[in-house]
Amino acid sequence: MKPLKFLLFIGIIGVLVSCLYEKPTPETTSTTTPDPTNPSNGTNTATGISLTCTIVPNTTEGDQVCFNTQILPLIVSNCATSGCHDAKSKEDGYELTSYKTITSKGINTTKPLSSKLYQVMIDTGKDRMPPSAPLSKAQTDLFLKWIQQGAKETICNVSVDTANVSFSKSVKPMLDTYCVGCHKTGAASGSVLLDSYNNVKIYVDNQRLFGTMSSQQGYSPMPPTGKLTDCQLLVIQKWILQGAKND
Repeated sequence: MKPLKFLLFIGIIGVLVSCLYEKPTPETTSTTTPDPTNPSNGTNTATGISLTCTIVPNTTEGDQVCFNTQILPLIVSNCATSGCHDAKSKEDGYELTSYKTITSKGINTTKPLSSKLYQVMIDTGKDRMPPSAPLSKAQTDLFLKWIQQGAKETICNVSVDTANVSFSKSVKPMLDTYCVGCHKTGAASGSVLLDSYNNVKIYVDNQRLFGTMSSQQGYSPMPPTGKLTDCQLLVIQKWILQGAKND
């Protein structure tokens, strides 16, 4: 009996040691910033997000407005919502879901200020678009500048800082560009609000924010313009893993 008791004692000690020194999950081990010079950083197996994130400059020169990273997300999130100017509704004959449909009607590159789409954005009356809440002057100025530059389908690479991540400088601008248009007070698609830190924190805590953005199983992929790049997702992931602070 003594050998049996000894073996049981060793087994119990082994279980206790394994619990006390349990290895962290893959998600908690991927909080460090990837080195762009090291292509072997791999992938976070918990989320499928690449940990090799090379920062690249925009492909356009000077202050050229980028269609894919600035104009398309702005228009789709604020205007191409259900029952308005999405592919199904086409309210007033406008579909604003792609470069082709956005530029097919309401854009005047010869007289940018007279462009119908710009005019309804700055309208202060009942014809203002979007009707739920006005766009900021910075947003309408950006749209006008794009028209003045010829309303071109300029394609830019996404450039983000994955080293210095904060809510105010990293996360909020991304949400404002891709999400807030559909998820703001007065126009909360799916009753989801993302127009303040407190609202965003709710969806961080229930894991829906990163689940939808990274197109994980069981979540509806967002934003509607397409999945964010791995670099953008890494910024969101790092901010969450660092405590999702209101910094």
